Amino acid sequence: MSQIGQRASAFAPASSGNVSVGFDLLGAALLRIDGGELGDRVNVEFAEQDELTNSGEYAHVCPDDAEQNLAWQAYRLFRSKLANDSFPKVKMELVKSLPVGSGLGSSACSVVASLTALNRLFGHYFSDNDMLLMMGEIEAAASGDLHYDNVAPSYFGGLQLMSPSTDEPVLDLPIPDQWYVVVAFPGFAFPTKQAREVLPKQYDKHDVIANAQNLSVFITQLFKGQQVKAAQAIKDVVAEPFRGELIKGFVSARNALVEQGALAVGISGAGPTLFAVTTELAEAKNYEQYLNEHYLQSENGFAHICRIAPQGAKHLD
Repeated sequence: MSQIGQRASAFAPASSGNVSVGFDLLGAALLRIDGGELGDRVNVEFAEQDELTNSGEYAHVCPDDAEQNLAWQAYRLFRSKLANDSFPKVKMELVKSLPVGSGLGSSACSVVASLTALNRLFGHYFSDNDMLLMMGEIEAAASGDLHYDNVAPSYFGGLQLMSPSTDEPVLDLPIPDQWYVVVAFPGFAFPTKQAREVLPKQYDKHDVIANAQNLSVFITQLFKGQQVKAAQAIKDVVAEPFRGELIKGFVSARNALVEQGALAVGISGAGPTLFAVTTELAEAKNYEQYLNEHYLQSENGFAHICRIAPQGAKHLD
């Protein structure tokens, strides 16, 4: 067939789910300021037979069984949604560059990069909304809950707020372009399932009200262009009180960064990655150095200064 050998590639950026103030409701795409990639790539090609290979720094964490690989699950779902499937088989390569269980949306990156590359290969068959729904479906199967706080920012970029509307499941928030977001992965995994199990079944009414107030202030200040005040509203009364003590070194690092003047410090996603927000590059560099020296606990750990990425998943030539 003439389509055999036709290729497409995509990159999906890492993301920080929750952003502390919006548990399961808020997510931010991340872009390293030094130009390095923080995310996953997927290469796809029409071929005679279906095939999946894994490469990249974290290829070893990918399951040996392709059917357990989220990239392959994305392909299977994509294929099943085609109304008229006359296309050739597909050879896929997942270039895994994010650690699993890091709190940086690693699984979302695999899914988003896969579907973005596939959609380009198949002539942009599906709309953005179709794509987002598929991404959510795969994430829900993997985590047990339907939430878009990682896949939405990884796909669309920016800062995304989840909506209960099925017609418009995510909403763009103003991008705080003055922020520097320092992220530090200590070098060990903290599985999302384990992180969710430590949360209470019910919350005190006072905490629910406080969480709603913080999120409301955060969004209002963003729309008013008050980026410092928006960052200062980033407080987590839902997950961090229960998860923080379980993440080795988090509490002491958080307290130290707050003392150094950080506008906000929190757990990225389910953890164990920590994030700190400032509007000053010199301060961001100080936080990065502190975290490298005091939060990283293995050679697998890293700390990077990031911005909120204005662009999400992108096609690669």
